[in-house]
Amino acid sequence: MEKSEITKWHHAYIQNAYKELAQGYTKDQIDRLNINALDKKVLDVGCGPGNMLAALSSHNPRLLIGIDTDKIFLLYASEKTENILKPTAAHPSFLQGTLPTLPFQDETFDLVTCLLVMPHVPDDEIAITELTRVLKYGGTLAISGHGLGFPLRYLKRFKFKPLQMYLATIIYRLTGKKLIRNTLQNSKKICNLMGQLGMDIDIQHRKRVFGCVATYWIKATKREANPKATQ
Repeated sequence: MEKSEITKWHHAYIQNAYKELAQGYTKDQIDRLNINALDKKVLDVGCGPGNMLAALSSHNPRLLIGIDTDKIFLLYASEKTENILKPTAAHPSFLQGTLPTLPFQDETFDLVTCLLVMPHVPDDEIAITELTRVLKYGGTLAISGHGLGFPLRYLKRFKFKPLQMYLATIIYRLTGKKLIRNTLQNSKKICNLMGQLGMDIDIQHRKRVFGCVATYWIKATKREANPKATQ
């Protein structure tokens, strides 16, 4: 990997991701959603530098695959997980790709995680439909994203980032297009959408800022039959 390719943003993101892994924050997220990857085929969509898969490797999964659009994250994820995981642990494989098109057959995985990716996908419904497609019936989908309270944490440090997030969200809700990425979601609407696409919501967790949802986490199970398919 050429050092010149790694931006300051990449470096900060990677450093923070593995700091959270070392401090147990990543494990806390898994435990909060009661996720168990034992003997499961696992896909992490938007895997970044691989810290979530590194945490899930301790569960002794049958298969671990990470997919991300950023090749720098993928290269680092491969190198880092190879170095920090024990030889006897499950070692993840990494692929370049992104929503809304995942290069996998229907009903391939027992567990699909997609954390903090929803703000950046082109369309919420299409993204969740694709995540559901590659998940086996009875399998688990865990997603997270940002609510309307998330930009409030930036008010003192950044003047324009909150405005950009709110503008992106307004444009998406008016036009149905994410002309500017990093939108904010209504977690209740996300849950309703998941329900319409054949998912039963098991666990919801929300972190709030000034009473507004800043970050949400949702765990759901794919029902045996998709109600949309019979309509």
